[in-house]
Amino acid sequence: MFSVKKDDPFIVFKKLQDIARKEVGDENVIDLSRGDPGFGFTPSIRGREFASYVLLLDTRLNLDSDNRFATRKDAKDSDSILKNIRDITLEIYKNEIGEKFLSDLDEFIEFSILAAREEGKNWGKEDVLWELFSYAAMSGGSYLNPRGQELTRIITAAWHRSELETNISSRDIILTNGASHAIGTIFKALGEEGNGYLKRGDSVAIASPVYSPYNRIIEERGLIPIPYTMDPLTGELSNLQVDKKPKAIILIDPNNPTGFSLSQESLNALAKFAKDSNSLIITDEVYYSFFPHKETMIKVAPERTICINARSKTERSTGLRSGEIIITKAGRENIAQMIGLSDAASLEQLLMFSKAPGRTGGQFQHTTFVPGPSQLLGISHIALGREEREEYMKNLQNNRDTFCKSLNLPHKNNTYYIIFDLDSIDGCTTKDLPIEDKLILLAKAGVVFIPAYRFFAEEDRDKPGVLTSVRASIVNTTPDKLKEAGERVKKVLCMSC
Repeated sequence: MFSVKKDDPFIVFKKLQDIARKEVGDENVIDLSRGDPGFGFTPSIRGREFASYVLLLDTRLNLDSDNRFATRKDAKDSDSILKNIRDITLEIYKNEIGEKFLSDLDEFIEFSILAAREEGKNWGKEDVLWELFSYAAMSGGSYLNPRGQELTRIITAAWHRSELETNISSRDIILTNGASHAIGTIFKALGEEGNGYLKRGDSVAIASPVYSPYNRIIEERGLIPIPYTMDPLTGELSNLQVDKKPKAIILIDPNNPTGFSLSQESLNALAKFAKDSNSLIITDEVYYSFFPHKETMIKVAPERTICINARSKTERSTGLRSGEIIITKAGRENIAQMIGLSDAASLEQLLMFSKAPGRTGGQFQHTTFVPGPSQLLGISHIALGREEREEYMKNLQNNRDTFCKSLNLPHKNNTYYIIFDLDSIDGCTTKDLPIEDKLILLAKAGVVFIPAYRFFAEEDRDKPGVLTSVRASIVNTTPDKLKEAGERVKKVLCMSC
């Protein structure tokens, strides 16, 4: 049916899902294979409600060709526009609900003004309203700036400043259609169809284990991987081959699939390695907010780091597709020189051109590739979703502790993901069974994992426990379900119990 060694794990888990649904019914499946939290948790309620409210206002304020916000004589008169908005709101909603939305709008506007002023932009209410409603952008009614709408970038930069304690500005951000789009954009820009910085036969350093699509990208592009080991049980970095000089270092931190965040010591070691080998750093930091106040590579080595981030994980909205590429002022000129470009402007143009389908000639340079509604929902979550976000992160810690206790796993201080060896479960009596059979038996019991074998570098795949390792995503269910999953796993793997 499938081979853990040969098949893409993201194809394998779908087959296991089908088996589980057939055997126990969809409602009884405990699916720990998926990393998309919107599948099992509801995204931020306040952010979603507010975004839908703004979309409604956008529809009314851009009703038809004769009634467009941008052509109103009072479009820059915030008092007049807000009075009109109040009338529309209380016409449609009951008083209590309408007043709530009006209060949320006030809070959103104030958040936006403060975020803009942190960057030296003297915005008022009229500027925020113009950004929201001019040309029906939030209803998808216009192409948006290739870098991304200014309001979205301002709010996103403010979020990163507060979380990273790093001076990131809206100028440092290029919006993408989620983190996956950012990954593809960067490799296309740097690859042979771009400026040719990463050519076949060039070496790149990459963690093992790592999110397996990165391994596939390296393989397909003919790049030579130099693996450095991340311990699945502790998250510690080891085996950094300092005698090699890769063109680039690829880092996911916090790591997928281990769920751990690198220590300050490990980050410093990687940054020194990058400096000594004059390597570009491509860092994927979509999980950093699960580790409050952690150091990140874009803060440790901003002069050589291209950073990928997105709303998907922190806001439980993986279908949102709102992400960004971040290159700080400290990095733009240096990175441009590193990869053989004349200046920072050329680097930014290359990345924006590379966002489009096809090659890198800028055929679609007029569009952001992140629709207005996605931008609106993303910034609504940022501005208004903090309390729900904090509660979600507390729940994740509880989920981790419950699952680890149910299987007596030694993991500590990780989150979101747990990678472990099925054969290491106390009392396991099925060690002689092929891994494929184990996964099928577990699926028939209604528990689905994703095999972790291809997350590891090729030279690590023969190590003990790697073939029988799985990744569990602990975001999509409740502590009770995770406890039940542990019981089902032990019942299947410990047949004598």
